Amino acid sequence: MDFVDILLTRIDGEPEHKGAAHALVCFTKIETGKRLCKLASETVLPKTEKTSITLLYFVHNMQELMQDEPAEMLQNRMLADFKPNSEKSRITMRLFIREQDAMVDEIRKTADEQGSNLLLIGLGPDEIDLNEAEKYVRMKNDPTNSEAAILAQLGEKEAETLKQVSSLLERNRIPTGIFLDNALTEINKIFIPVLCKADMHIFTFIYQTALKENVEIMVWDAVGIIQSGPKMQKLYQFIVKKSDGRVHLWDNNKKIEKEFIRSQDLLITGIDGWSRLVDTPLTWKDSLPSTLIIKDSSN
Repeated sequence: MDFVDILLTRIDGEPEHKGAAHALVCFTKIETGKRLCKLASETVLPKTEKTSITLLYFVHNMQELMQDEPAEMLQNRMLADFKPNSEKSRITMRLFIREQDAMVDEIRKTADEQGSNLLLIGLGPDEIDLNEAEKYVRMKNDPTNSEAAILAQLGEKEAETLKQVSSLLERNRIPTGIFLDNALTEINKIFIPVLCKADMHIFTFIYQTALKENVEIMVWDAVGIIQSGPKMQKLYQFIVKKSDGRVHLWDNNKKIEKEFIRSQDLLITGIDGWSRLVDTPLTWKDSLPSTLIIKDSSN
């Protein structure tokens, strides 16, 4: 079975993609956590009774946090605040609060304990902004740069955040999404740049997103990947048909302007596509909305 057939099976055949989905949503900023939880529940995850979200909230000092409110009361209040009203009866949600010291190990441990098959990590703009994330990737793309040299060129806080994220991406075996929060409010207009064949794995997420009413997804087939063969076209047309016309293909005869990018709520891309995107001189890169970068599972 080739790559495209596997993707079609994921979307239309495998029970775990049509049924049970168990997401682990990790964050240190409550507002970013809320936005990522909304993104997961409204778009990324299938709407079935088997779907679950485990929230993992990291704090600097647990003892200090609990001085004003017992742990159980805080957890119940946060769960009530996080759970989308429309999904209260469908998605099982649980919350754990952990100290930030051993974040990577705690995420991997919780993912194993909860049987998570999707990991989502939310980063607020005060933790790492899009410009810093782009700078990091550009330096990583240069093989002459060591990891230590790259991190030395970033602020201490940004360097530590990116070090932890890189460790998770390298060691994690389940699909992993990095959410760069840029004050996401609505999830109605979504821009999907496809810059390499490896990015096609994100179409399993695009399919779930396209099932949402009132969403409009614009796919930019930047280098002709979708048009490269009949199976690629079949995959795209399958999603277009299932989405009732909510997925559109950007006309490459038109220039992408900043105004269009600014009108988008969310950008979704694969990790390989993100690497190519930041290395490409595009006039609209400084206007990116909130961004979800997805790395597929690895064996």
